[in-house]
Amino acid sequence: MIRLIEVTKNFADFSLKNISLEIPPGEYFVVLGPSGAGKTLLLELLAGLLEPDKGRVEGIKPEKVALIYQDYMLFPHLNVQENIGYGLKLRKIPPQEQRAKLKKIATELEIEHLLQRAVTTLSGGEKQRVAIARALILQPEILLLDEPTAALDHRVRRQIQHLFARLHRQYQQTFIHVTHDFEEALALGERIALLFKGEIIQVGSPQDIFRSPASKEAANFLGYKNVFSGRISNHYFEINGVSILTTVKEAERAHCVLNSNEIIISRRKFSSSARNSFRGQIKEIFPRLATTEVVVDIGVDLAVDITPQSFQEMQLKIGDEVYVTFKTTSVKVYEY
Repeated sequence: MIRLIEVTKNFADFSLKNISLEIPPGEYFVVLGPSGAGKTLLLELLAGLLEPDKGRVEGIKPEKVALIYQDYMLFPHLNVQENIGYGLKLRKIPPQEQRAKLKKIATELEIEHLLQRAVTTLSGGEKQRVAIARALILQPEILLLDEPTAALDHRVRRQIQHLFARLHRQYQQTFIHVTHDFEEALALGERIALLFKGEIIQVGSPQDIFRSPASKEAANFLGYKNVFSGRISNHYFEINGVSILTTVKEAERAHCVLNSNEIIISRRKFSSSARNSFRGQIKEIFPRLATTEVVVDIGVDLAVDITPQSFQEMQLKIGDEVYVTFKTTSVKVYEY
């Protein structure tokens, strides 16, 4: 079990503050946060490259850890084969065993045809596979991944994400993966920690994190489009003359967060168990790849995501009058 116990680290003008985490063996654990949150600093503490100023890290042997950086950190003066085998050479592994291990890992990562290539001639995806091979060939117990797909295009990013998922299933190692990409975190993480401004603000399953963000800042970062601030009185959140029914009875100051996927848009008002229903006018329409975002003015702008098929069937256009409906339980409330 990897344990970080009240770890604090000051670095230049930035600080990680009182980080406490437990990561069981074999878990795919994702640390998700914006740029500048302290994700790389946290990995370097886990790798033993830095020592905490306070607190302690337990359950990690530095010689059993491999760290893969975003920019790959390949040796430009060595070819692919020499890069992958570098750690084996340092450990004075017999040449015959080195060749066998190298052939096996190159086959698994589908880079046999690259072994004699100069690393300077490789694409981003090829460099990432070489960096992964160089790490895995040493058979680490823990693999630390620092934004490993950030520099890749969408197609290659998806390929590398699938590769990580397959390798985790195959080797059953502990993967600790830091990223700012919440779709990547959702696709790979068994559990996710949200890191903001050097502090862990939430840890949980992907479903818990994305359905119930712990704060307004978390909701904004995770892509929630409807985040409002106001007052709650007798269960009603009041903003700009709009009264939204919530599960909270009273709050002098509160943020209300509403997932755009949990709102129904219709031409006519209809009967349902949902207690919040508002008449409004379509203000903006934004076609996306998988959804169409419709912004409805109900007194405040409310973003609603629907499928392109539903959008076409309803023949919606700017200026149309529509109804938006959502459940009380869909309104997340954060007092401040």
